[in-house]
Amino acid sequence: MAKKERMRIERINNGIVIDHIDAGKGIDILKLFPTEFLKTKIDYASYIDSPRMGMKDIIKIENLDVNAEWLMRIALLAPDLTISIIRNAKVQKKVKPTIPEIVEGILKCRNPKCVTIRETYLVSRFRVGRTETGRLKQQCTFCEHIFYD
Repeated sequence: MAKKERMRIERINNGIVIDHIDAGKGIDILKLFPTEFLKTKIDYASYIDSPRMGMKDIIKIENLDVNAEWLMRIALLAPDLTISIIRNAKVQKKVKPTIPEIVEGILKCRNPKCVTIRETYLVSRFRVGRTETGRLKQQCTFCEHIFYD
């Protein structure tokens, strides 16, 4: 039987590691960042074996700091992720982002009949929570439509 090869992702000296991303969602997280934030070394691996998750994605971004707003944006796509802050090639801090109950101006309603689709000056507003099974639930406060991720 052939030996299974493992891909290694290099360590970073300073920056962030976004781990425990649902498999396939890492690319969506990278799209959240403005291009000027990403003009640095980025390691992205998708569908990596994980004992805890089965499969996962991981992103390492050199020389990047994120504030609380960015953490919340990222957590909306992958609510169970972990962000490690790296300084001098060591984990300085691990953060599990929290999602507020109300999110404004970040999510867009996917209901084609929602008033926010026609009236683009309106700032989107969603109630965010989890279902009994742990899925992320987003409810538009304008049309009351509920979305699950």
